[in-house]
Amino acid sequence: MPDPLPSPTPHEISDTVAEEFFGVAGGASAHARRTAVWQWLTGAVESAVLVPLVFSLRFGEVGVLGWGTTVFFVVYCLLVALGLHVRPRTDLHTRVPLRGDWVDHVGAYWLVACAFGPLVGWAVTSAVPVTETSWQSLYGLRAVLAAGLPLVTALALSRYARGKAAWVAVPLLVGVTLLPVLTAVPVTQDLWEGPAVQQAQPGGEPTLYLRHTERTLR
Repeated sequence: MPDPLPSPTPHEISDTVAEEFFGVAGGASAHARRTAVWQWLTGAVESAVLVPLVFSLRFGEVGVLGWGTTVFFVVYCLLVALGLHVRPRTDLHTRVPLRGDWVDHVGAYWLVACAFGPLVGWAVTSAVPVTETSWQSLYGLRAVLAAGLPLVTALALSRYARGKAAWVAVPLLVGVTLLPVLTAVPVTQDLWEGPAVQQAQPGGEPTLYLRHTERTLR
C-alpha cells in the first residue's frame, strides 16, 4: 500500500491561496507583490465609496445592511493586502508550531464568526417578531453570535501571537474582533437594562420600549 501523501504545511497552503485566488505566486517579485497590495488597498477605498452609493441609489438609504456590507468588503480588501505584504516577511510569522487540536479547530472559524455572526444575529432579530416574551431570547442569541463567537474564536488563536508575530497578530485579532463586538453593544445594553415604559397616546395603553436598539415590544 503506497504511503499517504504528506499534508501541506501552512506556508504551502498560503502560497497556493495567494497564487490561485490573488494571482501572486510564492516566488513573485517584490514589484509584483507591491502592485497587488496597492490594487487591494485601492479596492478598499473604492468599496468604501461605491457600496454605500449603490445602496443609497437602490434603496434610498444605506441602512444597517448597507454599512455592514461596506465594512465587510473594506476589511476583506485590507486583510488581503496585509496578507500579501506580510507573506514574505518570515520574521513576522509565528514560531509556535501548529497543534491541530480542538482549540485550533475553534480558531479556524474566527473570520467566519466575525463576518457572519453579526449578519445572522441581525437577520434573526429582523425576521422573527421581537415581543415581550421573545426579546430576551432573541437578543441573547444575537449577542452570542455577534460578540461571543468572535471573542471565543479570537482567544483560540491568541496562543500563536508570540514574538515578533505579535506585532501583527495582536492588532489584527483585536481590531477585526472589535468590529462585530461593537454591533452587539446596543443589544447587550438593552439586555442589561431591560425595557422602559413608553407613555402612550391619550386613551392608549403604555408600551415597552428598548432604548438602545430603538425597538417597541409588541
